[in-house]
Amino acid sequence: MLKRVAMTADGALEDAPCPAAAVPPLFLIRFWGGIDMSKWWGRAAGGLAVVLLLLVVMATAEIARFKASLPDYDGVVRVRGLSAPVRILRDDHAIPHIIAKSRADALFGLGFTAAQDRMWQMEFVRRAMQGRVAEAVGQPGVASDVFIRTLGLYRLAERSVAHLRPETRRLLEAYAAGVNAYLQTRKGPLPVEFALAGVTPEPWRPADSIAVLKYMQLSLSGNMYGELARARLAGRLSRRQIEELLPPTPGDPENPLPAYLSLFAHATTAALPVPDTTASNNWVVSGARSVTGSPLLANDPHLGLTIPSIWYLAHLSFPGEDLVGAVLPGGPGITLGRNRVSAWGMTNTGPDTQDLYLEKLGPGDTYVTPTGTERFQTRVETIAVRFAKPLRITVRSTRHGPVLPADYPRIKGLVPKGYVLALAWTALTEDDKTVEASVNIDSEKSTAEFVSVMRDYLSPMQNAVHAHADGHIGLILASRVPLRDPANDSLGLIPAKGWDARYDWKGYIPFDRLPRIDDPPSGQIATANNKTVPAGYPYTLTREWEDPFRFQRIDKLLAQTPRHSMESFKAIQLDIHDRYAEDLLPLLLRAGPWPTPQARQAVAMLSRWDYAMAAGRPEPLIYEAWDRALVKRLIADELGPEFTAFWSHDAVFTLRVLRNEHGEGHWCDDVTTKKHEDCASRIRLALDDALAELREAYGSDMTEWRWGEAHHAIFAHLPLGDVPVLGNLFNREIEVSGGAFTIRRGDFKFSSSRPYAAIHGSGYRAIYDLAHPDNSLYVITTGESGNVFSPYYDDQMPMWAHGDYVRIPTAPKAVEAAAKYRLTLQPSSASAP
Repeated sequence: MLKRVAMTADGALEDAPCPAAAVPPLFLIRFWGGIDMSKWWGRAAGGLAVVLLLLVVMATAEIARFKASLPDYDGVVRVRGLSAPVRILRDDHAIPHIIAKSRADALFGLGFTAAQDRMWQMEFVRRAMQGRVAEAVGQPGVASDVFIRTLGLYRLAERSVAHLRPETRRLLEAYAAGVNAYLQTRKGPLPVEFALAGVTPEPWRPADSIAVLKYMQLSLSGNMYGELARARLAGRLSRRQIEELLPPTPGDPENPLPAYLSLFAHATTAALPVPDTTASNNWVVSGARSVTGSPLLANDPHLGLTIPSIWYLAHLSFPGEDLVGAVLPGGPGITLGRNRVSAWGMTNTGPDTQDLYLEKLGPGDTYVTPTGTERFQTRVETIAVRFAKPLRITVRSTRHGPVLPADYPRIKGLVPKGYVLALAWTALTEDDKTVEASVNIDSEKSTAEFVSVMRDYLSPMQNAVHAHADGHIGLILASRVPLRDPANDSLGLIPAKGWDARYDWKGYIPFDRLPRIDDPPSGQIATANNKTVPAGYPYTLTREWEDPFRFQRIDKLLAQTPRHSMESFKAIQLDIHDRYAEDLLPLLLRAGPWPTPQARQAVAMLSRWDYAMAAGRPEPLIYEAWDRALVKRLIADELGPEFTAFWSHDAVFTLRVLRNEHGEGHWCDDVTTKKHEDCASRIRLALDDALAELREAYGSDMTEWRWGEAHHAIFAHLPLGDVPVLGNLFNREIEVSGGAFTIRRGDFKFSSSRPYAAIHGSGYRAIYDLAHPDNSLYVITTGESGNVFSPYYDDQMPMWAHGDYVRIPTAPKAVEAAAKYRLTLQPSSASAP
């Protein structure tokens, strides 16, 4: 029997409201629902049952059974779908070398190995994008499933297959056939997560690989969260205060918010954190700037730290080509890496490709448009829920996009009565051919070919650097970015008026007018999510660029060495100098006099500090605790219950306040007192707060404090990482150097119970040598396997933490010499051509 759940006029769910605690523990879904995962597991109806079940599974008698879920890396397996045998050689880290007679067979082999090592990860991401998590976890998955079904991401993935070139579809089908071949021939049980979830994987389809890319599009597109945050703050702060708290990029003009922001002044409930969607580094130098005479390229994309890693290392070899680098499990081909003559790397640009529209309700099932009223487009979605009856929801869409459910935690209590919120997003289209670029990018051999491949790239916009053995280097920012009317005073920063035509998109920036650099005279290109458009660029990509500190450091280190080597690139990639601290700490140190011996000792230590965020030193810990306490002193009084959501580094805001650049010094005054406080007093009190915190946690001798003791990189399992007790079995952590603003990034969340633990950083590091490609370096965060019983579950973690790398050779003799395991996929008679 189906339970009927429909949306009311204002977008709420009738009969079965989505509880704020109903969000599965996928790191991205934490942001979609804004939930503290450690709390809802204690409340969820099935939580205790899950705990008890896992305890049974992990009992001594069961461990051996689930160890049998480890795949065989040796032997011969007969499979359907191959045109010729495929050899899979694995090295000491189980990195697969897939040797085939054709590109299609190589992708078949990649699908096979990905399924061997990461099938649960692939299954969970697929279910997340299908809106089918509740089938596995029950009621806690309902809210995210409703949200994803509302966006219709998997429907779009299915429909986009028809828009692909025949050759691309053939390669997607070959990859899917490889995944399915493993599922059909595997021996033993599936990994333990499948038993806990009570599901078995369905056959892999081309649309599933596209859904993996949709997952990345969603995780790397965050404009809507900033719009919601500003709207939520309208109930607490003045427009000017909101502009100051969320300031523009240094050097950009101010962003005055429109008066209609007052529509949200009634907002109830606290805001939820704005997720960190932009952080990565890449850079490249030409042959003239390298010791080898050929280009060098480095890349380290930053995302939430998880186990298994978001990335998977592989080498594909077939006649005429060797492809090496990082793969998104479920995605066909090398996403970031090199071939025999080219290399490429990406960082997120963070363009404004999402707009929320406040749609005014009309009579009946209509909404107001610039020309009158229109009926909502509707469709019904059925959501299966483990341990409960299925839910049926009615999804509505306007001319701008899907209407978000009013019970979605990020907008609950925000939307005025008589309105709904709809989302316009460039990725919500069935003609999205990003997968064309993803499949073909590893075949490009020149600048012209690279640019041609990127014409198919729609989302998420990337700063794509590329280098070629012929000496050429370049950068292109490829994506579909909307054009906005100059009269659009929302500036893409708050929800727009859906009934007013001036807020509608006016087309897209032409591909040939997107930012691009070819062979710059300096011989170097670098990006770190910074503002990448040149002065005078006629189009607006975004008004919310990432802070410039990492880019400034990379650019400086590149410029100060005339000719670079693999070693100098490695030193840059592992650099732990905090460029933001260079600006902030002098402002703090001048706030004396210091009233206590402890404060004077801390100031003396920090006065001698070289800004290196070294794990073995006390200064980084004192500095970060001081910064954390200062942000609280500056904004907690104004924000009240909204404070926790905005308790972050706030680098540009903090510098503007302490410098009083635009009159922001008033934030230093505590509005809860009659006395007027200045910034120096806030800085001194913040240091006292920080030292008291650290003494309680680490003892009274500050010379014995160590940054690494607080700054552990935490790799949370998907989806068990937040479950009390169980998370400890699957999660991994290790102390690391670096910080939120270092090139070797390890970002953290001030509002967390472990406020200095790294939860966001480089999931993959690579340095490519175009003169000697097999000299290139690679490492991922944890290991190739997603199976907790595998020795390759976390074997790369110490290397990653300590700044070490592996080489992945492509020369046949070297591959053979490094092989620890040998598996042959043999075509069955039905597979023969």
